[in-house]
Amino acid sequence: MNPLDQKHFLPHCRTGEAGTTRSPAFGRCGRVAALAFVFVAAFGFTGCNDGTPVNDEPDEPAAEALSTPEPMQAFEDDGDVAEITIGGDDRMRFDTDRFTVRAGQMVRLTLEHTGQLPAQSMGHNVVVLVEGDDPIEFGADVNEQGGSMDNDYVPEPVRDRVIAYTAMIGGGETTVVEFKAPESPGEYPFLCSFPGHAGMMNGIMEVEG
Repeated sequence: MNPLDQKHFLPHCRTGEAGTTRSPAFGRCGRVAALAFVFVAAFGFTGCNDGTPVNDEPDEPAAEALSTPEPMQAFEDDGDVAEITIGGDDRMRFDTDRFTVRAGQMVRLTLEHTGQLPAQSMGHNVVVLVEGDDPIEFGADVNEQGGSMDNDYVPEPVRDRVIAYTAMIGGGETTVVEFKAPESPGEYPFLCSFPGHAGMMNGIMEVEG
C-alpha cells in the first residue's frame, strides 16, 4: 500500500456549503491528516535506515599528546639520590626558595601541599626550568599556550623549556617527581605554574660541579 495514498489511509474530509472542500489546515479532519502525514513521514524515512545506530553527538576533541622531558626519563635509582622536599600552602608560598644538587645527580623531589583548598582553586606544582629561563615569563606563557589541569599547567608548547615537573595537587596531597640533574653547574629556576602563582612561588635549583 502506498503510505501516502490518502484514499486508503487518511479519513476523507467532508465538504462544506456549495460543495467547497474544507481546508486540511483547519478543523478536526485537517488535524488528523497532518498527524497522519507526520507518522508516515517518520516511518518512511526510518525505513531508509540500514539499521546502523546514528550518533548525533559531536565528536570529543582528541586528547593532547604530551611529551616527557628527557631528564625525567633518564632517572635511575643509583643509591645516591638527592632527596628534596618542598612545601606549598594556601597563601601561595613555597617553604624554600633554594635547594642544591650535584651535576648529573639523580633527584627525587617531593611536593607537599600543606593547605586545605582544592587543586582547582589553589593547586600547586613544581616546575624546574632550563638555565636562564624566567619563571614569570614562563607562567605567562603557560596561560597563553593552553595550560590546564589536564596537562598540570605544563602544556606541550612549553615543555622544551622544562627539566622536570610534578603533578598539580590540592590541599593535603603529596606528589613526587624523579629526574637527573643537568650536567652543567649553574642556577636553574623553579616555580609553581598554576595561574597567578609564579610571581610568589619561585626559587632556584643550584647545580654544583
